[in-house]
Amino acid sequence: MLRFCFGCICLVIGSMIFSPLALAGEDEIYEKCKNHPRGPWCYQETVEQLDEPALCENILKYWPKANGVHGGGYYQLDLKNKDCTLCDFVQKADIKKMCKLDVCK
Repeated sequence: MLRFCFGCICLVIGSMIFSPLALAGEDEIYEKCKNHPRGPWCYQETVEQLDEPALCENILKYWPKANGVHGGGYYQLDLKNKDCTLCDFVQKADIKKMCKLDVCK
């Protein structure tokens, strides 16, 4: 019984440690940009090239203080696609205002 419980504990602890690493490994853009000197911008530029606005949210997931890069990514895609609804996802107030003025005409 003791051997079984020890095995369960090791399994739970192991999954807690390695699950986040496995999840981060699934994002090819992050793998490409994580060690780049301009990591968040590298990610944002790649997302813009792929034209995948939903991936902008990952910028804050991986670089929590990069809300300007996050907003800039949405702004660039908003301009490119002329999609005013994406402005609502911008968190930084000055970028959101600029987005609404430039895209939601």
